[in-house]
Amino acid sequence: MDTSRWSGRRDVNARACRLRNAALAAVMLAIGAFAPAGARAEWPERPVTLIVIAGAGGGSDFTMRLLARELESGLKQPFTVVNQPQASGVVGMTNYTRAAPDGYTLGQIAPFAQYRLSGQANFAPASFTPIAQFNADPAAIHVGRDSPLKSVGDVIAKLKQDPASLKISCGGTCNASWDIPFLSLLIDQGVDVAKVNLIPAQGSAAGLQELASGGVDIVLCSLPETDALASAGKVRSIGVMSEKRLDRYPGVATIGEQIGKAYVGGTWRGIAGPPGIDPQVAARIEAAVKRAFDSEAFQKGMKERGFGAVWRGREELAAFMVEHDAMTTRVMQAVAPKN
Repeated sequence: MDTSRWSGRRDVNARACRLRNAALAAVMLAIGAFAPAGARAEWPERPVTLIVIAGAGGGSDFTMRLLARELESGLKQPFTVVNQPQASGVVGMTNYTRAAPDGYTLGQIAPFAQYRLSGQANFAPASFTPIAQFNADPAAIHVGRDSPLKSVGDVIAKLKQDPASLKISCGGTCNASWDIPFLSLLIDQGVDVAKVNLIPAQGSAAGLQELASGGVDIVLCSLPETDALASAGKVRSIGVMSEKRLDRYPGVATIGEQIGKAYVGGTWRGIAGPPGIDPQVAARIEAAVKRAFDSEAFQKGMKERGFGAVWRGREELAAFMVEHDAMTTRVMQAVAPKN
């Protein structure tokens, strides 16, 4: 399988199809599970907590706070954003998936399969009540202002010579949205990815600050997250993993332009809750998030910062989460060291 297209292909064998269908059935069962009768009250009747699984200042923090502001405006209840980036987001995700299934503790859903595959946690699609996806962004490769790395070709050549020679920040948890497509690229280029020096960070903002100070050589994250440091001349973006250049960043060449083969991948963000939220309550939350997503202020804020506004409702997100789980499993098995 060509893992360079890991985010969009469905070339799976019969066994994988059965596993995916079983997982999707489990997710839909979680969506349809009935919570206590008290949870059926007209949501929200009191303040709601939104847990962000990344630190302050990064893309997750910005987009979740932007959404929370519109939810507050529309529903006339406080939506308190709490940053819990500890253990690369495992703490935050654990806390909201273990909360009461009443709709008053929700959290950021983002690539999660890597936690189970790396032994950090045991999240599966059925660990969540999906609500909605509101964002998707391609991964990009960033270096420091004075870095001798001027192109993706330079990075490949350096890592072919010595796979451990560069300190590469994952912009958050490793083996996730930013580095999996990057590793797919390296595999195809003949790099021994088992020896690549990947370093987790408490979100992209922390990784980029480390890049600006010279603590790491590369950060993998989205382009919008670099705006402040790029404007200050402290970081440079040398490649984006999209089909074509982004309108907001016309000076950043795609991987395909640089090496002759396109590599596409990145992150996605949404809202979820613990399993077992009453489906009527989940539907009300989904509708409220859709109104916030459609608002002029949210769309403008996303566009101004260069974040992709992409919508998936509950059922679409549930199916996508199962695909994400299956695809991440295949890619991580492909890059795992062989004994």
